[in-house]
Amino acid sequence: MMLKRFYSIGLTFILFVVGSVISLPAKSSYPDFTELVEKVQPSIVSIQVDVIRWGRVAGRAGGSGFIIDDEGYILTNHHVIDNGDTVTVKLYNGREFKAEVIGSDANTDVALLKIEPGKQDLKALKLGTSDVLKVGEWVLAFGAPFNLEQTVTAGIVSAKGRGEVGSQYVPFIQTDVAINRGNSGGPLVNLEGEVVGINSMVFNPMISSGLSFSIPIDLANNIREQLLETGVVNRGYLGVMFSSIDQDRADAFGLKEVSGSLVRRILPGSAAEAAGLQEGDVVIAVDGKPVRKAQDLPYYVGQKMPGDTVKLDVIRNGKEITVNAVLTDSSGRTASINGGQDKLGIRVQVLREDLQEAYGIRHGVVVSDVMEQSPAAQAGIQNGDIIQKLHQTPIRTLEDYQRALASLPEKGKVALLVARPGRGSDFFVIKLD
Repeated sequence: MMLKRFYSIGLTFILFVVGSVISLPAKSSYPDFTELVEKVQPSIVSIQVDVIRWGRVAGRAGGSGFIIDDEGYILTNHHVIDNGDTVTVKLYNGREFKAEVIGSDANTDVALLKIEPGKQDLKALKLGTSDVLKVGEWVLAFGAPFNLEQTVTAGIVSAKGRGEVGSQYVPFIQTDVAINRGNSGGPLVNLEGEVVGINSMVFNPMISSGLSFSIPIDLANNIREQLLETGVVNRGYLGVMFSSIDQDRADAFGLKEVSGSLVRRILPGSAAEAAGLQEGDVVIAVDGKPVRKAQDLPYYVGQKMPGDTVKLDVIRNGKEITVNAVLTDSSGRTASINGGQDKLGIRVQVLREDLQEAYGIRHGVVVSDVMEQSPAAQAGIQNGDIIQKLHQTPIRTLEDYQRALASLPEKGKVALLVARPGRGSDFFVIKLD
């Protein structure tokens, strides 16, 4: 009898405890974003880009951006404003301003704009740092997907240092935040309201979801500073082609870890050749920073300036050595000789061997800059075009291009044979006044 009573009291106690636990209010596992959104949204802008042909709007595109100071400077993506003739910025309150493109960099997909706000008060976002951003951390994306202005989505950081998904100069931040067309150029913000990235692209939405990529703000801020100072971006160039390291290669090259960047080709006349790098070398560190993935090598080098010396820790024949390399200009030599820039409105650079291999095009010069409203711009010439013939002169080298420039008439029409990687080639006609 006493035993039954004991069990009865015990069971009642257990049920009471369980019931008490169940009745406790559930603690939310999601943060409240409302105050953060209210704080950030006034700094978000929508961007409209118009392409003008023969005095009419021939094309229109758009994206997002964000204000970074009260003077009217705005960060966005290069691809948002690329090839546009006019750029219009729309603020949170609906006011619109014409924007000047201070500069942009296709390799990192960063562009800097400027508006003249007059008496309009602007609210700038604080730039944080992506270096301390952790995988699993909450982040929010702001922008105007499909022209739906002031849209915000939330998610977490899925990975960092994704250099294999886009430009070799950008170690992308991967998130599961919903990003769609029109979000490009908007900020990726942490829970402190600081910008940690610029939304740039989404992985093929036809085959996957939850794979979005943003440019680290530390990299974007470096680009911003260069664009603000000179309007262009210079970066160091080593002159190697490289491959990744897997377990088999690590074993074959005597590596302790499955990491590093395997040099498979040294480009002639490059900084790498001058420094004595060899094919088969495995670069494991740049200025003390470990090269864990092959894509780390061009990223670290690209953070340096032409003329800088970098210390490369290299595994060669199973032994670790140090190689010091003086970096060259990442874009090669630039030509605008004999008034060529004045006549055509373009600058060109050599077609490097790595670009020849990537594009499958063996001769020509690459257009690196097109001046707004220039004869070349009006003819449809774009950055990245490869000029293979100018005014009946075949173009194989910069010297060929310079000779062709010198032979151009003061007035009239000249034809250029232009190759566009992945699109074939065609003749463009430039009118000289």
